[in-house]
Amino acid sequence: MATVQDIQNIKVKDLCLWTENPRDPIDTNVTDADIIKRAIDENPKAWNLDKLVTEMGAHYDLSELPTVVYVDNKPVVYDGNRRVAVLKYLQDSPLYSEVSGCLPLKYEPQELIDLTEIPCNVCDQETALTNIERKHSTNGSWGQLERDYFAHKHRGKDKSLFVRLNEQTGGYIANHKSMNKLFVKDEVLNANNLREIGFLVSDTGEIETPYSDEEILQLLENIRSLIESKKISTRNNRGLLKQTLVTNFPDIPLRSATDNSPLKLLSVESTQNEHTDDISNQRKTPRTKKNTPTFFLDNMPSLANGEVNDIYRDILSLYDYYIQKKDTLSMTFPALIRMSLRLLVESAANSDGISTYVSNNYADAKKTLTQAQKTTLSNNSVDSDQKLIQLLQSGAHNYTNSANFEQTTAMSIIIGAIISKTHLKNKNDTN
Repeated sequence: MATVQDIQNIKVKDLCLWTENPRDPIDTNVTDADIIKRAIDENPKAWNLDKLVTEMGAHYDLSELPTVVYVDNKPVVYDGNRRVAVLKYLQDSPLYSEVSGCLPLKYEPQELIDLTEIPCNVCDQETALTNIERKHSTNGSWGQLERDYFAHKHRGKDKSLFVRLNEQTGGYIANHKSMNKLFVKDEVLNANNLREIGFLVSDTGEIETPYSDEEILQLLENIRSLIESKKISTRNNRGLLKQTLVTNFPDIPLRSATDNSPLKLLSVESTQNEHTDDISNQRKTPRTKKNTPTFFLDNMPSLANGEVNDIYRDILSLYDYYIQKKDTLSMTFPALIRMSLRLLVESAANSDGISTYVSNNYADAKKTLTQAQKTTLSNNSVDSDQKLIQLLQSGAHNYTNSANFEQTTAMSIIIGAIISKTHLKNKNDTN
């Protein structure tokens, strides 16, 4: 049968975003506005709309045609969802007003706002899937999870262990790019390695384990640390997960799935998106807003009187002002708060300097944090002393990154823990 592909102009408002997009499969009943808000608020790493907006500027490349399939007489965007989402965001006044400020627009790109009709490659579903598979499987735009999800959902393959592990750990793999690789799937998190450290695949395909949720997250963090530090790679300790964990984390006990420990279904609550074809059955009620981590610490102890305490209190005042007035402030205002955090650390470090001060206190301070706080650090790339040092030293010179308020909040959490350790108020100090 001959393949039929036809270039047609379609109005942006009529195009429907694909709910089965391997980047972020979602409830089929949601609206395009829901998908866009989710892409910005809940799953920014998968969509990267902020980066796309910056790259597009005021220009839309008409040579990059969205791939469209008519489903129930509606034009569904099978490929090109990110570009169409940006156009819909700009052209939908209520949506733009609701999430304005979340994407780094230096100015309103009038050319894109006026581009209300675009050419699309309209074809049948099988042709669309073939085009998508060929494009994304080779250009690096999909990670291994996306490839596995596509194979399961659209090519009839069994759900891979890699996808199941991601689903049952609250999207942990999807949330960490270093984990979402073929090497990690085949040589690190394979069935044999998982069995050796206490994860057993049941007859139903579900993963069972004797660990608590906190132990599971800590174990995943340790594995990710080994991968990112290259202690496990295609050249080092290839395929040797258990031995490398024992060597590098001797104080963390490992269990075997065959040592007669009581097993329970692996199920860690999701903090971000989950790659699952069963999502539509799970999300029939409106999603509640995600909890925003507190700036600094939930129960910040009193600090010793002096410059550090004064700057800390001034930053809190600046933060409160931003929260109350952010609708009227520029998108770069959070950069001021980021630079204030650097000033706070410089003051706390005194003559030691930022690098020495952070390196000497980061590890002990991190131990005092809750698992949720540690996850916030991890999700925002603030999960090591060197990463924090780099952010503090580069923040003042890079306004785009400095305006990343979620990352600034994560920085404040660990900085709050550090200064609580080094500048805690003496109980005998009555001033």
